[in-house]
Amino acid sequence: MIGQFFKALSYIFHPLLMPLLGIYFIFELPSIPTSLRIYDSLYFFPDEAKFRIYIVLGVLTFAAPLLSLLIMYWNGMISSLHLEKKQERVYPYFIVTFYYALAFIFVRYQWPEELGHPAFLGFLFGIILVNVISLFLNYFLKVSAHAAASFGVAGLLVGYNQTQIAFFESEAFPNLGFTLFFLVLSGLIVTGRLYLKAHTLTEVLTGMALGFFGIYCCVKFGIYI
Repeated sequence: MIGQFFKALSYIFHPLLMPLLGIYFIFELPSIPTSLRIYDSLYFFPDEAKFRIYIVLGVLTFAAPLLSLLIMYWNGMISSLHLEKKQERVYPYFIVTFYYALAFIFVRYQWPEELGHPAFLGFLFGIILVNVISLFLNYFLKVSAHAAASFGVAGLLVGYNQTQIAFFESEAFPNLGFTLFFLVLSGLIVTGRLYLKAHTLTEVLTGMALGFFGIYCCVKFGIYI
């Protein structure tokens, strides 16, 4: 029963879904910008702009990478969508990072300048950075993609909300309750990877640290090309 629960959790919160989920969170969780510029809070972006982002990034960060992995799976290039074997991870990482780079280029150069939020761009750039580092580390250990992805979104929530003011006066930190909930959920996800023996403790801890701090720094400080 516990094993089935953790397997379901691994599929529901697959690493390919996490970038889109993170984008949804920062667009829909209410906050107030610390500046006088209303679009410094992603919550106040026009609904039409949000919908366009959901469609474009849904294709580039989820649908296209998933289809590519499925094609590789059907052709026997990988044995699982969870990329359980270290030697099978190289080409998928290259392909997925390529799609993430396309998503970043679209937002960086094709998106209206007034909507080019540094935290949003930092998140997309941070995803690329985490994937490239994971690919490099793959030659030494099989970094947990679930840990990197889930704690990357947690790093996004912490870093982004630190640049905002709480929407409700009763909150000392914007969206604190939801952020803590997602941290607990991320802990359950990585616990499941350990329980299912998909990763060692070192691989999980490396993924957690890489995902959280890589994304946090890029979002908090607006680091992007």
